[in-house]
This record gives sequence, C-alpha cells and structure tokens, in this order.
Amino acid sequence: MVELKGLMVNRLIVLLQIFIFPAYFYVWMNIEPMKSVTLDGFFFWGTNPLSGTPEAVILRGIAPLIFALPFSLVSLVKATRVASSYELMWRALGKVRIDTKIFYMVNAIFCLFFLILPIGAPLISVFGAFFAVKLILYAFGVKKNVPTFLVVIPGLFLAAIPLMITIAFFVEYSQVFVPIWDIWTGYAPIFYGVVLCLACAIAIGNFLMLLREGASQVSYKKEIADRIGLIIKLFLFGGILALFAFVDKWSLNGLSIFIINIIAVALSVFETFVRWRKQMMKETGSGGRIMVILFIAVNFFVKYMARPEIAITIIVALSACIFFALFIVAYKYATDETLFE
Repeated sequence: MVELKGLMVNRLIVLLQIFIFPAYFYVWMNIEPMKSVTLDGFFFWGTNPLSGTPEAVILRGIAPLIFALPFSLVSLVKATRVASSYELMWRALGKVRIDTKIFYMVNAIFCLFFLILPIGAPLISVFGAFFAVKLILYAFGVKKNVPTFLVVIPGLFLAAIPLMITIAFFVEYSQVFVPIWDIWTGYAPIFYGVVLCLACAIAIGNFLMLLREGASQVSYKKEIADRIGLIIKLFLFGGILALFAFVDKWSLNGLSIFIINIIAVALSVFETFVRWRKQMMKETGSGGRIMVILFIAVNFFVKYMARPEIAITIIVALSACIFFALFIVAYKYATDETLFE
C-alpha cells in the first residue's frame, strides 16, 4: 500500500510537469530580459522581415510552446517510466531521511528553472522536433525499423522555427544569457539562504533525533518515529527562515544565520562522530548528512571570496547534480511504456 501511494505521488508529479513547463516558458518569455529578444540575430544578412507583430507572436506565443514541447512530451509519452524513475531514485537514496531528500530536490529545482532551462531549452527544442516526428510515426503504427529519412526530413521542417529562435538567442548572447546570469547572481544569495535554512534545520533536527534515539535505547521505549522528527525539522526550518528574512534581511552575513550556522555544523559534526563510533552510519545514511554539513560550512567562506556567487553556484549545482545523476540512472532501469503501446 505504501508503494502504491508512492507511485500515485510520482504520477501526480509527472502530470504536473506536463503543464508546469509550458507555464514556466510563457512566464519566462514575457519578463525581462527576454522581452528585449528579437529575431534580428537570425536575419544577420539584412532587415528582419518579421519585425513587429509577427515577431511578437513567434517569440511570445509560439516559442514557449516549442521550448516546452520536448519536456511535456516526455512527461506524457513516458509517464510510467518517469514516474517509476522517481520511485527508483527515492529508493536509491536508501536510508537517507526524507528531509535530506527534499534538500537535494530543492537544489535541483533551483538549478533546473534558473540555470539549465533558460540556457539549454532553445537548443533542446531543436532536437525535440525529431522526437515529435518519431512520436507521430508511433501514432500511425510505425514503431520499429523506421527509415532515417522519415524522421530527418519532417524533423528539419518542424525544427525550422526552434532553430531560427535558437540561432537568434545565441547570436544575441550578451543581451540574453548575460542578463539571465545576472538575475541568478542577484537572487542566488536568497536561494542559497533558503536552502541553507533547510540544511540547518536538518542538522539541528538530526541531533535532537540522536538524543531521542539514545533515550529510547536506555529506557527500552518504542523506537522514535520519523514523523516526529520531520515535524520538529519543519518547525525549525520555519523559525530559522523567519530569522533569516526578518532579522538578517535576507543577508548571508547576518549575525543570526552566522550563529545558527556554527550551532548546526558543530551539532552535525558531533552527531556524525557519535554515529560513526556507535556504528549507526548505515542506519541513517551518511552521504546525505555529509553534503548537508558541506552546504552549511561553505557559508563561512563565501563572504571572503572575490566571486561569492561562483561558490554559491558550485555548491548548489553539486548537490543538484547528485539528484540529476540518480534520476538518470533510475530512468535507465525504470519500466518503459509509451502512449501508443
């Protein structure tokens, strides 16, 4: 029954993905700096004949759908496999607590929507056109031994608009991707601060759970429930986030977050040492805990670096890569199913 519930949650996530990606790209294409994007870079040899309303329709109406198409199609056509991948990935994290899994997932979401999609979606959409052709052939019953020209030639026609937009985007690199990076670096301290609050709550909460586990072993009481620990960490996260927002004013150099960082690292290191001495590491998962400690510790050095945004990006991307790598491996071994089979 637990597995069934887990599968239903995974399927809900996949269902939401179908609609989240188009909504995301519509918002993305209608905010600065994307409003300044034109197709002039594609028509570098002369005047842009689509300037005006046609260009606005392509960039504001058609482009978001084109960018979202590969991601939504995969979510729709490979729904079972993607849902199974989430389930396998969840199991692959093994004994790592659910809050630590959420920690990895939040970092992955930040990287996906603020770094990967804005830069990679135009190029991905070009290759997505060929996937769409293959999907159409599947719909008409052509599933195996498909001649290459049946995919390449129609794919080139479907890829014409995304290719035109992609070329224009990369030609206008300084006007598009540099501002995107500026947006990321402008808000990265806040993103990092929010996840830092989560990491501190996990570290402090884990230490409290260690004390509770020790007390239960001495008094021979029933083993501590994970739900109690999750509730404690949720309240800790809310409290630490409130201090970060209202006392430190979203600043990583604030006194409150600095003190909490020291407490979190000290308690987390002590907990890791105790679990190692008591041979409890395998029971709770040490890999996730080490990443959380590293994530918190980085904040002590960020303010002394010449490019703090680079350090923040690296540590967020590193934890996100763990999530993405697990998903790719899980997808490889997940049960396959297509819409038309």
